[in-house]
Amino acid sequence: MTSQSHLNPATDGFLARYHVIERRALASSLKFGLIARGEADFYPRIGPTSEWDTAAGHAVLAAAGGTVTNIDGAPLLYGNAGRGFESPDFVAWGRGPLPRSREV
Repeated sequence: MTSQSHLNPATDGFLARYHVIERRALASSLKFGLIARGEADFYPRIGPTSEWDTAAGHAVLAAAGGTVTNIDGAPLLYGNAGRGFESPDFVAWGRGPLPRSREV
């Protein structure tokens, strides 16, 4: 899954590390829902987004057995008042982080 309106070179670089067969660009909450349903594997978000844009989708995905991590693999945390409640770069995963197919 990719951002409908915020695809950037950093995201393309992240995706290049995996064997991506198909990309789908949708609004944020829809991406989390499709991953939760098993219709997609992961969604990297590299770029600014607000916590309120991701929290509900994160909750749905977690209830379905998925995870959301920061780019380094640590759990995505909320309450970043010092950052104006902006989320760091993250990846929503269907079950857990996928193995990389190649290093870039």
